[in-house]
Amino acid sequence: MSAHWNDAALRFLRSLQDPETSGTRSVPGGSVTLYGTCYAALGQFYLGVDGIPSEKTRAFIGECQDPQTGLMIGPELITFEPPTSVMHGREHLLFHLTCAAVPTCQHFGIPLKHPIRAAHRFCDLEYLRQWMDGRDLRNAWFEGNNILFVGQLLIYLRDVERHPKAQAALDAWFDWLDAHVDPENGLWGTNDYCSPLDAVCGGYHQLLVYYHEDHPLVNPRGLVDTVLSVQHADGGFNPSGNAGACEDVDSVDILVNLYKRFDYRRADIRFALRGCMRHILATQNPDGGFPYNRDCSQSHMGIPGTSAPPNVSTMFPTWFRIHTLALMAEVLTDEEELDGPFRFTSVLSMGWHRSWNKSVAFLSRADRLLEAGTALKLSARRVKCACRNFGLRALRAISSPRSVVRGLRARL
Repeated sequence: MSAHWNDAALRFLRSLQDPETSGTRSVPGGSVTLYGTCYAALGQFYLGVDGIPSEKTRAFIGECQDPQTGLMIGPELITFEPPTSVMHGREHLLFHLTCAAVPTCQHFGIPLKHPIRAAHRFCDLEYLRQWMDGRDLRNAWFEGNNILFVGQLLIYLRDVERHPKAQAALDAWFDWLDAHVDPENGLWGTNDYCSPLDAVCGGYHQLLVYYHEDHPLVNPRGLVDTVLSVQHADGGFNPSGNAGACEDVDSVDILVNLYKRFDYRRADIRFALRGCMRHILATQNPDGGFPYNRDCSQSHMGIPGTSAPPNVSTMFPTWFRIHTLALMAEVLTDEEELDGPFRFTSVLSMGWHRSWNKSVAFLSRADRLLEAGTALKLSARRVKCACRNFGLRALRAISSPRSVVRGLRARL
């Protein structure tokens, strides 16, 4: 795509709006969803568009709040009961949607008529500790979402509903995470539970609350090292390649936040972000939208109205890709493709980010030379690795010709 990728993305966001309800679809030709409506409004705001959402759209969003629980229930979840065999159960989906829709309401001034009563139980310290102890860090990516939901809602209860026990519960939330963090890298789950990629994709979520509350990080250098280690040669943040919208935003958000807070491996971070920028822009479709990744079927947690064939542009990854590129623009101030009036939501959520004065991120010729050095070191490392792998294969062929023959037969 050209430097005007953002204009094309804006056209795609608007193309999925339903004129009758003023809601927005999650996929082309699908039904209106609360997810799609919120992501379209936020995506347009990220791109610098004012005056959205319309009054009719605002009314549609506000009417989705359940008066009993206070949770947001869009038309896509009213009757949907996920199979008991999947991780993303109904409660998870309801909290996930609520934590996307409530910040949208806060940001755009859409009044909520009811308190979020379903979140009040997390202000009970004994209940909260038992709930936190029940997190399975073997599924750190999945649990990172759950942990964010609770932290985000406790801040909402503290700041909006003025719940008297919310701050004490948030303190206990941080205490649990600080006690379970892996000191080697500042993430959760890598201490014998999960892979570095799962830890990065999970840790991104609770780290948002750490940044928002200025809570100290255990090992920011280890965080940077781990995130950089999962980047593929294609620029995406998945060691297997073809990284999706989640993997990339999770990694980029960590790198950008730590770039702005600590003077550590900044040239390496910039080099990594440039590679990821090219990877993301290469996945943009002619209609301006983005698929989750290439050549894979798509579904947002199995929710009705969010499924699409491979390579089709859909709302969820388009919203996340726009946000990821806006994050990169905070650091890569010399990239023409990232020259735009990008903004972030003002309320803690997966679209929130604290902006800074970009003049301090001015990149000099010396900065680019440091990046060039990073590129040379990386190239040398890859050549060395390729030669080592070639040598090992040659030795195996010499020492075990039968295994080579068996391999050829298997391929034939």
